[in-house]
Amino acid sequence: MIDVRYLLIGGGLASYHAAKQIRRVDPDGSILIACEETLPPYDRPPLSKEYLRGEKTLDSLLYQSSEGLAQEGIGLAIGQRVEAIDPGSRTAQLTAGGSIRFEKALIATGGRPIVLNLPGADLRGIHYLRTAADADAIAAGAAPGRRAVVIGGGFIGVEVAATLRQRGLAVTLAEALPRVWARFADERLSAFVQEYCAQRGVEFRTGTAIGAFEGQDAIAGVTTSSGELLPCDLACVGVGIVPNVELAAAAGLAVEDGIVVDEFLRSSNPAIYGAGDVINYHDSIFGRRRRVEHWGHAEYSGQLAGKNMAGGATPYDFLSYVWSDIFDLRLEFAGDESSPDTVLQRGQFDNGAFSILYLREGRLTAFFAVNASTRDLGSLRRLIQTRKDLAGREGELEDAGVNLRNLV
Repeated sequence: MIDVRYLLIGGGLASYHAAKQIRRVDPDGSILIACEETLPPYDRPPLSKEYLRGEKTLDSLLYQSSEGLAQEGIGLAIGQRVEAIDPGSRTAQLTAGGSIRFEKALIATGGRPIVLNLPGADLRGIHYLRTAADADAIAAGAAPGRRAVVIGGGFIGVEVAATLRQRGLAVTLAEALPRVWARFADERLSAFVQEYCAQRGVEFRTGTAIGAFEGQDAIAGVTTSSGELLPCDLACVGVGIVPNVELAAAAGLAVEDGIVVDEFLRSSNPAIYGAGDVINYHDSIFGRRRRVEHWGHAEYSGQLAGKNMAGGATPYDFLSYVWSDIFDLRLEFAGDESSPDTVLQRGQFDNGAFSILYLREGRLTAFFAVNASTRDLGSLRRLIQTRKDLAGREGELEDAGVNLRNLV
Protein backbone atom coordinates (compact mmCIF):
# COMPACT_ATOMS: atom_id res chain seq x y z
CA MET A 1 0.00 0.00 0.00
CA ILE A 2 1.35 3.40 -1.05
CA ASP A 3 0.31 6.38 1.07
CA VAL A 4 0.11 9.84 -0.54
CA ARG A 5 -1.54 13.08 0.37
CA TYR A 6 -2.53 13.87 -3.23
CA LEU A 7 -3.36 11.29 -5.90
CA LEU A 8 -3.77 12.70 -9.42
CA ILE A 9 -5.43 10.26 -11.79
CA GLY A 10 -4.63 10.91 -15.45
CA GLY A 11 -1.36 12.02 -16.98
CA GLY A 12 -2.39 15.00 -19.05
CA LEU A 13 -2.28 18.77 -18.87
CA ALA A 14 -4.76 19.08 -15.99
CA SER A 15 -2.92 16.67 -13.68
CA TYR A 16 0.42 18.27 -14.47
CA HIS A 17 -0.75 21.76 -13.59
CA ALA A 18 -2.59 20.47 -10.53
CA ALA A 19 0.66 18.92 -9.29
CA LYS A 20 2.63 22.11 -9.91
CA GLN A 21 0.03 24.24 -8.13
CA ILE A 22 -0.17 21.86 -5.16
CA ARG A 23 3.58 22.01 -4.79
CA ARG A 24 3.51 25.81 -4.72
CA VAL A 25 0.91 25.80 -1.93
CA ASP A 26 2.01 22.69 -0.06
CA PRO A 27 5.80 22.25 -0.27
CA ASP A 28 5.82 18.99 1.71
CA GLY A 29 2.70 17.01 0.78
CA SER A 30 3.36 13.85 -1.22
CA ILE A 31 2.02 13.87 -4.80
CA LEU A 32 1.57 10.95 -7.18
CA ILE A 33 0.41 11.17 -10.80
CA ALA A 34 -0.95 7.82 -12.02
CA CYS A 35 -1.51 7.47 -15.75
CA GLU A 36 -2.08 4.72 -18.27
CA GLU A 37 0.34 6.12 -20.85
CA THR A 38 4.02 5.35 -20.48
CA LEU A 39 5.12 8.98 -20.87
CA PRO A 40 5.23 11.86 -18.41
CA PRO A 41 2.60 14.57 -19.08
CA TYR A 42 3.06 16.14 -22.52
CA ASP A 43 1.50 18.72 -24.82
CA ARG A 44 -1.18 17.25 -27.09
CA PRO A 45 -2.17 20.06 -29.52
CA PRO A 46 1.03 19.62 -31.61
CA LEU A 47 0.14 15.97 -32.23
CA SER A 48 -2.09 16.92 -35.16
CA LYS A 49 0.27 19.61 -36.41
CA GLU A 50 4.00 20.14 -35.71
CA TYR A 51 4.63 16.69 -34.26
CA LEU A 52 2.78 14.90 -37.06
CA ARG A 53 4.71 16.99 -39.60
CA GLY A 54 7.99 15.97 -37.96
CA GLU A 55 8.82 19.53 -36.86
CA LYS A 56 8.80 18.73 -33.15
CA THR A 57 10.31 15.81 -31.28
CA LEU A 58 8.61 13.83 -28.56
CA ASP A 59 11.03 15.17 -25.97
CA SER A 60 10.05 18.72 -26.90
CA LEU A 61 6.41 17.92 -26.09
CA LEU A 62 7.13 16.86 -22.51
CA TYR A 63 6.15 19.49 -19.96
CA GLN A 64 8.89 18.20 -17.71
CA SER A 65 11.03 15.07 -17.50
CA SER A 66 10.37 12.36 -14.93
CA GLU A 67 13.62 13.38 -13.25
CA GLY A 68 12.58 17.02 -13.12
CA LEU A 69 9.26 16.15 -11.55
CA ALA A 70 10.95 13.88 -9.04
CA GLN A 71 13.22 16.72 -7.97
CA GLU A 72 10.07 18.64 -7.01
CA GLY A 73 8.69 15.69 -5.10
CA ILE A 74 6.11 14.83 -7.75
CA GLY A 75 5.95 11.08 -8.25
CA LEU A 76 4.87 9.26 -11.41
CA ALA A 77 3.20 5.88 -11.77
CA ILE A 78 3.22 5.70 -15.57
CA GLY A 79 1.85 2.79 -17.54
CA GLN A 80 -0.49 2.06 -14.63
CA ARG A 81 -4.20 2.69 -14.88
CA VAL A 82 -6.31 3.32 -11.80
CA GLU A 83 -9.11 0.83 -12.22
CA ALA A 84 -11.12 1.48 -9.06
CA ILE A 85 -11.56 4.05 -6.29
CA ASP A 86 -13.14 3.49 -2.89
CA PRO A 87 -14.14 6.95 -1.62
CA GLY A 88 -15.01 5.55 1.81
CA SER A 89 -11.55 4.18 2.55
CA ARG A 90 -9.90 6.71 0.20
CA THR A 91 -8.02 4.02 -1.64
CA ALA A 92 -7.35 3.39 -5.31
CA GLN A 93 -6.52 0.13 -7.06
CA LEU A 94 -4.04 -0.11 -9.94
CA THR A 95 -4.30 -2.57 -12.81
CA ALA A 96 -0.88 -3.92 -11.85
CA GLY A 97 -2.32 -4.97 -8.51
CA GLY A 98 -0.98 -2.26 -6.23
CA SER A 99 -3.10 0.03 -4.11
CA ILE A 100 -2.82 3.65 -3.04
CA ARG A 101 -4.22 5.38 0.03
CA PHE A 102 -4.85 9.11 -0.45
CA GLU A 103 -6.15 12.12 1.44
CA LYS A 104 -7.31 14.01 -1.67
CA ALA A 105 -7.69 12.76 -5.22
CA LEU A 106 -8.12 14.40 -8.60
CA ILE A 107 -9.81 12.65 -11.50
CA ALA A 108 -8.52 14.12 -14.76
CA THR A 109 -9.00 11.13 -17.04
CA GLY A 110 -9.90 13.15 -20.14
CA GLY A 111 -11.75 11.45 -22.96
CA ARG A 112 -11.31 8.83 -25.65
CA PRO A 113 -12.10 9.03 -29.36
CA ILE A 114 -15.51 7.94 -30.57
CA VAL A 115 -14.91 4.72 -32.52
CA LEU A 116 -16.90 4.06 -35.67
CA ASN A 117 -18.65 0.70 -35.50
CA LEU A 118 -18.78 0.01 -39.22
CA PRO A 119 -17.96 -2.94 -41.47
CA GLY A 120 -14.21 -3.20 -41.86
CA ALA A 121 -13.50 -1.14 -38.73
CA ASP A 122 -10.75 -3.55 -37.65
CA LEU A 123 -8.69 -3.15 -40.83
CA ARG A 124 -5.08 -2.10 -40.49
CA GLY A 125 -4.48 1.54 -41.44
CA ILE A 126 -7.49 3.07 -39.65
CA HIS A 127 -6.31 5.61 -37.11
CA TYR A 128 -7.69 7.66 -34.22
CA LEU A 129 -5.60 10.51 -32.85
CA ARG A 130 -5.37 11.06 -29.10
CA THR A 131 -1.86 10.11 -28.01
CA ALA A 132 1.70 10.46 -29.21
CA ALA A 133 1.64 6.77 -30.14
CA ASP A 134 -1.40 7.44 -32.33
CA ALA A 135 0.43 10.27 -34.09
CA ASP A 136 3.47 8.02 -34.60
CA ALA A 137 1.27 5.37 -36.22
CA ILE A 138 -0.27 7.92 -38.60
CA ALA A 139 3.14 9.35 -39.48
CA ALA A 140 4.49 5.87 -40.24
CA GLY A 141 1.88 5.43 -42.96
CA ALA A 142 1.90 9.01 -44.25
CA ALA A 143 4.43 8.76 -47.06
CA PRO A 144 4.27 11.40 -49.82
CA GLY A 145 2.06 10.35 -52.70
CA ARG A 146 -0.17 8.10 -50.64
CA ARG A 147 -3.92 8.69 -50.30
CA ALA A 148 -5.70 9.48 -47.05
CA VAL A 149 -9.34 9.84 -46.10
CA VAL A 150 -10.04 11.95 -43.04
CA ILE A 151 -13.45 11.33 -41.45
CA GLY A 152 -14.82 14.24 -39.45
CA GLY A 153 -14.79 17.96 -40.16
CA GLY A 154 -14.18 19.38 -36.68
CA PHE A 155 -10.95 20.92 -35.40
CA ILE A 156 -8.98 17.66 -35.33
CA GLY A 157 -10.20 16.48 -38.71
CA VAL A 158 -9.35 19.72 -40.50
CA GLU A 159 -5.99 20.00 -38.74
CA VAL A 160 -5.02 16.44 -39.68
CA ALA A 161 -6.20 16.92 -43.26
CA ALA A 162 -4.05 20.05 -43.59
CA THR A 163 -1.02 18.35 -42.04
CA LEU A 164 -1.28 15.30 -44.30
CA ARG A 165 -1.45 17.58 -47.33
CA GLN A 166 1.68 19.32 -46.08
CA ARG A 167 3.31 15.90 -45.88
CA GLY A 168 2.51 15.37 -49.56
CA LEU A 169 -0.50 13.05 -49.38
CA ALA A 170 -3.66 13.23 -51.45
CA VAL A 171 -6.38 13.98 -48.89
CA THR A 172 -10.15 13.71 -48.96
CA LEU A 173 -12.13 14.88 -45.92
CA ALA A 174 -15.61 13.41 -45.39
CA GLU A 175 -18.05 15.18 -43.07
CA ALA A 176 -21.59 13.97 -42.33
CA LEU A 177 -22.91 17.48 -41.69
CA PRO A 178 -23.51 19.93 -44.56
CA ARG A 179 -20.27 21.84 -43.85
CA VAL A 180 -17.11 21.68 -41.79
CA TRP A 181 -17.19 23.17 -38.28
CA ALA A 182 -20.98 23.21 -38.46
CA ARG A 183 -21.37 22.75 -34.70
CA PHE A 184 -19.54 25.93 -33.71
CA ALA A 185 -19.00 28.19 -36.74
CA ASP A 186 -21.40 30.14 -38.90
CA GLU A 187 -21.76 29.42 -42.62
CA ARG A 188 -19.42 32.22 -43.73
CA LEU A 189 -16.55 31.00 -41.57
CA SER A 190 -17.10 27.36 -42.53
CA ALA A 191 -17.08 28.30 -46.21
CA PHE A 192 -13.89 30.33 -45.80
CA VAL A 193 -12.00 27.51 -44.04
CA GLN A 194 -13.20 24.88 -46.49
CA GLU A 195 -12.28 26.98 -49.53
CA TYR A 196 -8.89 27.85 -48.03
CA CYS A 197 -8.10 24.15 -47.56
CA ALA A 198 -9.50 23.23 -50.97
CA GLN A 199 -7.18 25.73 -52.64
CA ARG A 200 -4.32 23.83 -51.01
CA GLY A 201 -5.42 20.47 -52.30
CA VAL A 202 -7.83 19.03 -49.71
CA GLU A 203 -10.90 17.51 -51.35
CA PHE A 204 -14.18 17.62 -49.43
CA ARG A 205 -17.26 15.44 -49.25
CA THR A 206 -19.68 17.29 -46.97
CA GLY A 207 -23.12 15.96 -46.14
CA THR A 208 -21.49 12.56 -46.55
CA ALA A 209 -21.71 9.79 -43.98
CA ILE A 210 -19.41 6.76 -44.04
CA GLY A 211 -20.94 3.36 -44.68
CA ALA A 212 -17.97 0.98 -44.52
CA PHE A 213 -14.22 0.58 -44.62
CA GLU A 214 -13.02 -1.52 -47.54
CA GLY A 215 -10.02 -3.82 -47.85
CA GLN A 216 -8.63 -7.24 -47.00
CA ASP A 217 -6.11 -7.03 -44.16
CA ALA A 218 -5.41 -3.31 -44.63
CA ILE A 219 -7.70 -0.48 -45.62
CA ALA A 220 -7.99 0.17 -49.34
CA GLY A 221 -10.92 2.56 -49.40
CA VAL A 222 -13.94 4.06 -47.69
CA THR A 223 -17.48 3.68 -48.99
CA THR A 224 -19.87 6.52 -48.33
CA SER A 225 -23.54 6.12 -47.52
CA SER A 226 -24.31 7.24 -51.08
CA GLY A 227 -22.20 4.38 -52.46
CA GLU A 228 -19.16 6.37 -53.56
CA LEU A 229 -15.82 4.61 -53.04
CA LEU A 230 -13.01 6.83 -51.78
CA PRO A 231 -9.76 4.90 -52.37
CA CYS A 232 -7.13 5.37 -49.68
CA ASP A 233 -4.01 3.91 -48.09
CA LEU A 234 -4.92 5.15 -44.61
CA ALA A 235 -7.93 6.64 -42.87
CA CYS A 236 -7.97 9.02 -39.91
CA VAL A 237 -11.17 9.29 -37.88
CA GLY A 238 -11.91 12.37 -35.78
CA VAL A 239 -15.59 12.55 -34.93
CA GLY A 240 -15.34 13.60 -31.29
CA ILE A 241 -14.57 12.14 -27.90
CA VAL A 242 -16.50 10.72 -24.97
CA PRO A 243 -15.45 11.61 -21.42
CA ASN A 244 -13.81 8.83 -19.39
CA VAL A 245 -16.30 8.85 -16.52
CA GLU A 246 -16.41 5.12 -15.81
CA LEU A 247 -14.00 5.29 -12.88
CA ALA A 248 -16.00 8.08 -11.23
CA ALA A 249 -19.35 6.43 -11.91
CA ALA A 250 -18.22 3.10 -10.43
CA ALA A 251 -17.09 5.00 -7.32
CA GLY A 252 -20.59 6.40 -6.88
CA LEU A 253 -19.75 9.98 -7.86
CA ALA A 254 -22.37 12.10 -9.60
CA VAL A 255 -21.98 11.86 -13.38
CA GLU A 256 -23.96 13.66 -16.08
CA ASP A 257 -22.14 14.33 -19.35
CA GLY A 258 -18.96 14.33 -17.30
CA ILE A 259 -18.14 14.26 -13.61
CA VAL A 260 -20.38 16.80 -11.90
CA VAL A 261 -18.27 19.26 -9.88
CA ASP A 262 -19.09 22.38 -7.88
CA GLU A 263 -17.57 25.83 -8.31
CA PHE A 264 -14.45 24.67 -6.45
CA LEU A 265 -14.16 21.60 -8.73
CA ARG A 266 -15.13 19.18 -5.97
CA SER A 267 -17.09 16.13 -7.02
CA SER A 268 -20.06 14.84 -5.04
CA ASN A 269 -17.43 13.46 -2.64
CA PRO A 270 -15.52 16.43 -1.12
CA ALA A 271 -12.22 14.50 -1.02
CA ILE A 272 -12.29 13.93 -4.79
CA TYR A 273 -11.91 16.71 -7.36
CA GLY A 274 -12.17 16.80 -11.14
CA ALA A 275 -10.48 18.77 -13.93
CA GLY A 276 -10.14 18.90 -17.70
CA ASP A 277 -12.25 17.37 -20.46
CA VAL A 278 -13.98 14.96 -18.09
CA ILE A 279 -15.80 17.46 -15.85
CA ASN A 280 -19.24 19.03 -16.02
CA TYR A 281 -18.77 22.39 -14.31
CA HIS A 282 -20.74 25.57 -13.75
CA ASP A 283 -19.60 28.37 -16.04
CA SER A 284 -20.14 31.55 -14.04
CA ILE A 285 -19.64 33.77 -17.10
CA PHE A 286 -22.56 32.23 -18.99
CA GLY A 287 -24.58 31.00 -16.02
CA ARG A 288 -24.93 27.39 -17.07
CA ARG A 289 -23.27 24.00 -16.77
CA ARG A 290 -20.85 22.98 -19.51
CA ARG A 291 -18.33 20.34 -20.43
CA VAL A 292 -15.63 21.67 -22.74
CA GLU A 293 -12.64 20.05 -24.41
CA HIS A 294 -10.27 22.99 -24.54
CA TRP A 295 -6.57 23.25 -23.69
CA GLY A 296 -7.03 26.48 -21.75
CA HIS A 297 -9.81 24.97 -19.65
CA ALA A 298 -7.69 21.91 -18.86
CA GLU A 299 -4.75 24.08 -17.79
CA TYR A 300 -6.88 26.42 -15.67
CA SER A 301 -9.06 23.75 -14.09
CA GLY A 302 -5.97 21.72 -13.20
CA GLN A 303 -4.38 24.72 -11.53
CA LEU A 304 -7.60 25.57 -9.69
CA ALA A 305 -8.22 22.02 -8.54
CA GLY A 306 -4.66 21.76 -7.25
CA LYS A 307 -4.94 25.03 -5.37
CA ASN A 308 -8.25 24.03 -3.80
CA MET A 309 -7.08 20.51 -2.96
CA ALA A 310 -4.22 22.10 -1.01
CA GLY A 311 -6.64 24.16 1.09
CA GLY A 312 -7.86 26.95 -1.17
CA ALA A 313 -11.44 27.99 -1.78
CA THR A 314 -11.32 29.76 -5.15
CA PRO A 315 -14.31 29.36 -7.46
CA TYR A 316 -14.04 28.64 -11.20
CA ASP A 317 -13.98 31.92 -13.14
CA PHE A 318 -12.40 31.48 -16.54
CA LEU A 319 -13.24 32.23 -20.15
CA SER A 320 -12.53 29.01 -21.99
CA TYR A 321 -10.74 29.29 -25.32
CA VAL A 322 -9.31 27.10 -28.06
CA TRP A 323 -6.95 27.71 -30.95
CA SER A 324 -6.02 25.96 -34.16
CA ASP A 325 -3.34 26.23 -36.83
CA ILE A 326 -4.37 25.20 -40.35
CA PHE A 327 -1.77 25.70 -43.08
CA ASP A 328 -0.72 29.30 -42.38
CA LEU A 329 -3.95 30.34 -40.66
CA ARG A 330 -3.95 31.05 -36.94
CA LEU A 331 -7.42 30.70 -35.43
CA GLU A 332 -8.69 31.39 -31.93
CA PHE A 333 -12.14 30.82 -30.50
CA ALA A 334 -13.50 31.82 -27.10
CA GLY A 335 -16.86 31.94 -25.37
CA ASP A 336 -20.26 30.36 -25.89
CA GLU A 337 -21.44 30.55 -29.47
CA SER A 338 -24.81 28.88 -28.85
CA SER A 339 -28.01 30.83 -29.57
CA PRO A 340 -26.69 34.20 -30.77
CA ASP A 341 -29.24 36.72 -32.01
CA THR A 342 -26.62 38.77 -33.90
CA VAL A 343 -23.52 37.67 -35.84
CA LEU A 344 -21.08 40.34 -36.99
CA GLN A 345 -17.97 40.25 -39.14
CA ARG A 346 -14.96 42.38 -38.22
CA GLY A 347 -12.43 42.72 -41.03
CA GLN A 348 -12.49 41.14 -44.46
CA PHE A 349 -12.06 37.56 -45.62
CA ASP A 350 -10.05 38.79 -48.60
CA ASN A 351 -7.05 39.91 -46.55
CA GLY A 352 -7.12 36.79 -44.37
CA ALA A 353 -7.48 38.65 -41.06
CA PHE A 354 -10.99 38.86 -39.63
CA SER A 355 -13.20 37.90 -36.70
CA ILE A 356 -16.74 36.57 -36.46
CA LEU A 357 -18.50 38.00 -33.42
CA TYR A 358 -21.48 36.36 -31.72
CA LEU A 359 -23.81 38.56 -29.63
CA ARG A 360 -26.90 37.89 -27.58
CA GLU A 361 -29.07 40.71 -26.25
CA GLY A 362 -26.41 43.27 -27.05
CA ARG A 363 -23.57 41.44 -25.29
CA LEU A 364 -20.64 39.64 -26.88
CA THR A 365 -20.79 35.95 -26.01
CA ALA A 366 -18.16 34.47 -28.35
CA PHE A 367 -15.72 35.23 -31.13
CA PHE A 368 -13.88 33.27 -33.78
CA ALA A 369 -10.76 35.10 -34.95
CA VAL A 370 -8.54 34.34 -37.95
CA ASN A 371 -5.05 35.86 -37.95
CA ALA A 372 -6.30 38.56 -35.58
CA SER A 373 -4.02 40.90 -33.66
CA THR A 374 -3.15 40.12 -30.06
CA ARG A 375 -4.61 43.51 -29.15
CA ASP A 376 -7.99 42.59 -30.61
CA LEU A 377 -8.02 39.16 -28.96
CA GLY A 378 -7.42 40.59 -25.50
CA SER A 379 -10.15 43.18 -25.93
CA LEU A 380 -12.65 40.64 -27.24
CA ARG A 381 -12.01 38.34 -24.28
CA ARG A 382 -12.50 41.26 -21.90
CA LEU A 383 -15.79 42.26 -23.53
CA ILE A 384 -17.12 38.74 -23.01
CA GLN A 385 -15.91 38.51 -19.42
CA THR A 386 -17.37 41.88 -18.39
CA ARG A 387 -20.64 41.29 -20.25
CA LYS A 388 -20.40 44.85 -21.58
CA ASP A 389 -23.62 46.18 -23.11
CA LEU A 390 -22.72 46.85 -26.75
CA ALA A 391 -26.20 47.59 -28.08
CA GLY A 392 -25.98 50.35 -30.68
CA ARG A 393 -22.23 49.90 -31.14
CA GLU A 394 -22.36 47.16 -33.74
CA GLY A 395 -20.80 49.44 -36.36
CA GLU A 396 -17.73 49.99 -34.19
CA LEU A 397 -17.40 46.27 -33.60
CA GLU A 398 -17.45 45.63 -37.35
CA ASP A 399 -15.00 48.43 -38.21
CA ALA A 400 -11.48 46.95 -38.10
CA GLY A 401 -10.12 50.50 -37.87
CA VAL A 402 -11.73 51.03 -34.46
CA ASN A 403 -9.56 50.18 -31.47
CA LEU A 404 -11.61 47.67 -29.48
CA ARG A 405 -10.02 48.90 -26.27
CA ASN A 406 -12.28 51.94 -26.62
CA LEU A 407 -15.29 49.64 -26.14
CA VAL A 408 -14.03 47.77 -23.08
